[in-house]
Amino acid sequence: MPTKKISLSVPPLSSKRFTLIGIILLCTALQVFNSLPGVNLNGLGIYPRSLSGLTGIFFAPFLHGGWAHLISNLIPFAVLGWLVCQYSVKRFWLVFIFTALAGGLLVWLFGRSNIHVGLSGVLYGLWGFLICYGFMHRSFKAIAISVVVVFLYSGLIWGVLPQRPHVSFESHFFGAIAGIVIGYYLAKKDKNTRL
Repeated sequence: MPTKKISLSVPPLSSKRFTLIGIILLCTALQVFNSLPGVNLNGLGIYPRSLSGLTGIFFAPFLHGGWAHLISNLIPFAVLGWLVCQYSVKRFWLVFIFTALAGGLLVWLFGRSNIHVGLSGVLYGLWGFLICYGFMHRSFKAIAISVVVVFLYSGLIWGVLPQRPHVSFESHFFGAIAGIVIGYYLAKKDKNTRL
């Protein structure tokens, strides 16, 4: 009589969850370290029009001004990141990297002379991408995702305007612009590939 094998292995995390959880854990670990006495990693953020501040384009998305800043970014990032991952994890990374680099460079060129840190530039990039891609691509899936984004996060539109001096509206504005640009480009490319 054949015996049944019992598997005790833990099912692997999907690459979507692993990607998002990895970024969230990295941001959280850096915030823990940044909260230690005598540590100030935020000096590695974007400082506009300064050569030393140029490297901040790579570090700024993962650094935050405090726990409240981090938490306010992580929840919408998890939702919007998961929605972009519905296209593919590769698409998520493409949008993430493009909005971080292009948005960060624009902040470096045109932002106020303060240190700019936070995931919100990328968050606005994901938001801009999802809305623009759905509007341009016009597939049922893309439109449905865009409608969900507009319904859940239409209030983000106010974040691109200067409101509070300690909030980098430049990161929000230029992140959204970068997201719209890549959303437009990828929608056109995907539509041409489909024809």
